[in-house]
Amino acid sequence: MLEPRPDAELRRARDRGEAPDPARVAVISVHTSPGDQPGSGDSGGMNVYVREVAGRLVEQGIQVDIYTRLDGDPGPRVQDIGDGARLIRVPAGPRGPVPKEDLPKHLPEFLDGVLSHAHAEDPTPHRHSPYDVVHSHYWLSGWVGSQAKQIWGVPLVASFHTLGKVKNDSLDDRDHLEPSIRLAGEQKVVHGADRILAPTPVEAGQLVSLYGADPARIRIISPGVDTELFVPRPKAEARARLHLAKARLVLFVGRLQPFKGPDVAVRALAAAVRQAPELMRDAVLAVVGGPAGQQSQPDEVARLMQLASSAGVGDRVVFFPPQPHERLADFYSAAEVVLVPSRWESFGLVALEAEACGTPVIAADAGGLRDVVVDGSTGFLVKGHDPDRYGAKIVELFSDRKLARRLSAAAVRHAARFSWDATAAEIRGVYRELLPREAS
Repeated sequence: MLEPRPDAELRRARDRGEAPDPARVAVISVHTSPGDQPGSGDSGGMNVYVREVAGRLVEQGIQVDIYTRLDGDPGPRVQDIGDGARLIRVPAGPRGPVPKEDLPKHLPEFLDGVLSHAHAEDPTPHRHSPYDVVHSHYWLSGWVGSQAKQIWGVPLVASFHTLGKVKNDSLDDRDHLEPSIRLAGEQKVVHGADRILAPTPVEAGQLVSLYGADPARIRIISPGVDTELFVPRPKAEARARLHLAKARLVLFVGRLQPFKGPDVAVRALAAAVRQAPELMRDAVLAVVGGPAGQQSQPDEVARLMQLASSAGVGDRVVFFPPQPHERLADFYSAAEVVLVPSRWESFGLVALEAEACGTPVIAADAGGLRDVVVDGSTGFLVKGHDPDRYGAKIVELFSDRKLARRLSAAAVRHAARFSWDATAAEIRGVYRELLPREAS
């Protein structure tokens, strides 16, 4: 059972004219659970974001319940995810993975599950909602959050993480356009949310220009990085733990889908080898990640392996499945450079994690990557997706050890500006904006 809300404490804060902290927050993450392994399926930076922020909010005294879809895992329906936040898995649709494009038809069932769970834990009739704020992540969750807002009479905070209209403008020829139901759903959430969180000023501008969002409702809050976990580790030791002791490592981390550009990474390595064969004689590209959505990993890996073979670097590209964060920190530290050639990124957590480990980043000059990578200081931004341009930057880093050391030191300093504690504190401030206050 939920503990009674501290209504007297809230009233005292309001009587003093202060904005009180919320006691309870419902976080909606329908299509992917913060317990999922980032880098495969539909899991990625959003999973990290939800879990890290939830843990920090709990540390700041706020109860956080994260609602996600039960996908068939036999684990408990309600569980503490290790930081005090609760993960509540709601049945909706088939017991098993469901393609993201099929999830909209299961949203009403998911909403019913959320409402039923909240009521079962606190069935006593009263004038209050079981939560003070609802925070949705991605447009599917935004639909659920919008309904909960109306039913419970509480404010809605929306985070999108990616925007369909922006993604459609940035797609590779092999990617599919985002469907009209997503674009319409995003539009409704934008107009119905009390606050919208954007990771960068660029996305804030897109919300206004593409969706007609009210600028007064937008708050720009950067994601963070765990600088206790992602720290520089001795490169030789990290390589040894990965059994790559003899390699000079180029690294790609992310879902294996055209939008993320793993093909560009493979071609970039081939370009670097052509441009400086002797310098690159020990270079190896490690590709860490799994397929997006419901794709078959062997098929996607086979496609990239064939690409590497045809580009003449088939023996230099090594594939690894998605890695837990502790292991991922070894990959970052072992690498000479991390490639992030995405067609677009709302922010770019991979780039920030790599920088925190002291590894320079060569990234696409697109979206939030411009805020994460300081061109010429923590790495390089590359316009377009020409593999030769990426290859030339790899060669430049490999050939100039002094430059590499300078970029590495600057990367660590830059990443230190971002923290999950700060992110959560700013989000907490947004929640407080939305709670009623009374002048004394």
